[in-house]
Parts: sequence; C-alpha cells; structure tokens
Amino acid sequence: MAEACHHHPPPATELSKAERFKATHLAARHGNYHQYYAKFRAPTVPDERLSILPSDILRNARVIDLGCNAGKLTHEAIAHCGAAASVGVDIDPWLIEQAKAAYPDGPCTFEHFDFVDASAYTGTALGKFDVVLLLSVTKWIHLNNGDSGMLTLFAHIRSILNEGGYLVVEPQPMSNYARASKKNKELRETYKTIQIRPPFEDELKAQGFERILKVERDEEGFARPVHVWKKVS
Repeated sequence: MAEACHHHPPPATELSKAERFKATHLAARHGNYHQYYAKFRAPTVPDERLSILPSDILRNARVIDLGCNAGKLTHEAIAHCGAAASVGVDIDPWLIEQAKAAYPDGPCTFEHFDFVDASAYTGTALGKFDVVLLLSVTKWIHLNNGDSGMLTLFAHIRSILNEGGYLVVEPQPMSNYARASKKNKELRETYKTIQIRPPFEDELKAQGFERILKVERDEEGFARPVHVWKKVS
C-alpha cells in the first residue's frame, strides 16, 4: 500500500506570496517600492508619462521630480526630453543611493528628504523650477500626511515654480486609497479623515493653477490620466 502523502509547511524563512505582498506594502508605506520599474511599471524608455507631454514643456527646463524612486524619470527628463537640469527627490535613502549609482554624472542630481516638508529642501533641490513632476505619489502623500499635507505641498510647489511653470500630476484614484489602507494599518486612521479628493482640481485652481492638458492612459492595468497644470497667478 502506498504511503500517504504528507504536506509539510514551508520553512519559517519562506514567506507565502500573500505574506510577501503584505510585507512589501508595510515596508513601502510611502509608495517607495524597491525595483518599482522592474516589477510594477512598463519599462518603456522614455517613460510614456514624459513622452506624451508637449515637447516644449521639458525642453531646456529645470525639473524637480518629487517621489523619484530610483531616478529613471529624473534621468529621462534630460536624456530623452531635453531638460537642462533635473533633480530627483525621495523620502527613501536607499532609493536615492540607487539613483546616484545608476546616474552618477551630469546635470541629473538626487536629494534625500521628505519633500512635503517645505523646510527640508536642500542641495540641488533649492531654488526655482520650470517643471514639477508629481507622478504616482499623491496617494502616498495623502495617506501619510492627510489633507493638510496635500495642501501644504501644493502651496510649496507653487512657490518653487517660475511664473508660467508646469506641474505634471498623475493622481491615483480614491479607490486605490482604500486598498492601500487595508494593506497597511498605519495608514488607516489618516484615510478615515480624508475629505479632499483626487484629482484635486478645486485645490489646484485655488493655488493659482490652470489645467492645460489631461491625457487618459492605460499602462499595465494602471488606468491613470496625467494632468498638466500651469502656474498662471
């Protein structure tokens, strides 16, 4: 008679797919996913979120990429879109080190700090800019800092933009907030307090921005439009 098949539990060091997924989200409570462009986004070069923009927005511009992750778009703003200089900022020091290692030379630079804190801007992130990139990070800013953090950031972005400068935003929809707060209990209390909603049209208009472009797009299951706002007053 054949022996019964015994199912042994995996070793303690071996996490299930669900456990790895949860651990990833707990570690990346600011959306600071490691290997983001290898695992989560389409690896297009240049990134479609840059290539769909009118060419004159980035050409010869001084750009700041807020929530730059490992610096792919920060670099492409110069290498493929003709920006004069580009600064990537991220809250995760490991990602900034990765960005510096990947793009060590030239006018593309990287700074590590919490960009929601207006007093934290330092190094090459000081001064005025022609373009601010805020791509796929508004959900994380909102869930970690609440409505007041979003409004503070929008006001600061306006202050660092030159007259006629552009804010390029790819806001995550509100449905994504609920999923993120379920995966990370540290975000749940803030989620309950949120009242303003993406894509933050009223809030940006109140800050003196006018939307000049909205591009609907779908990428690897991400159905997120890109909005281009111009500082007009």
